[in-house]
Amino acid sequence: MKTLTVRKSAWIVALVILALAQSACNFATQLINGKSAPASGTGVPAICDNKYLPTKAGATRTFAGNGYTSVYTISKLGASSFEQQALSSSNNGQQVSATYLWNCTTDGLVEIGTKDVTILSGKGVTIPASIKTGDQWTQFRQTTSGPTTDSYTALGEESVTVPAGTFTAMKIQKNSISEITLSGQTATTKIDGFEWWVQGIGSVKADYIYTYPKITIKSKTEMQSYSNP
Repeated sequence: MKTLTVRKSAWIVALVILALAQSACNFATQLINGKSAPASGTGVPAICDNKYLPTKAGATRTFAGNGYTSVYTISKLGASSFEQQALSSSNNGQQVSATYLWNCTTDGLVEIGTKDVTILSGKGVTIPASIKTGDQWTQFRQTTSGPTTDSYTALGEESVTVPAGTFTAMKIQKNSISEITLSGQTATTKIDGFEWWVQGIGSVKADYIYTYPKITIKSKTEMQSYSNP
């Protein structure tokens, strides 16, 4: 199996790193509904308020990996849902964008995919409402191209240093497996690695190995800056 260190392709891979999983609880009735967030307080509905992903509209996170920079911005915050805009730019000037859709539930935040992905069914959450060392959770989604299962384990808190600063973070192990069928052929892809989540800021670092048929891609990203308006 050939191993590649991400260069030009990394800025594309970056768009799925925080797509730490995309399934939906009651997705059919909870998709982006366009309701306005409360005008008082922080402007974040209680059901969307999560320690490990600030959801205030306009909050931004900037990441860099090998040959790319990605900016994620919280937008269209509703009563029980929000969108996250992602724009990745490679060092040679190429750009790719995506819009991630999230639902807010009492169990936690659920990333249900992008506007380009059709979710047929799903269960589980991406980011639980509360996390402690040793917690494990699973998220499943069925799309038109096949099923994906993401498994998470909270390994414990540790200090992590990235360009955006030094933080105490919860280290999260993620293992993902997908069965993708295209043109009548089915291929298995895997994502294995770790993220570091900081309360009040979100994910600040990701270290993953993407395994595709006949190729493996290593991807590392670190937060460069963040803004919570």
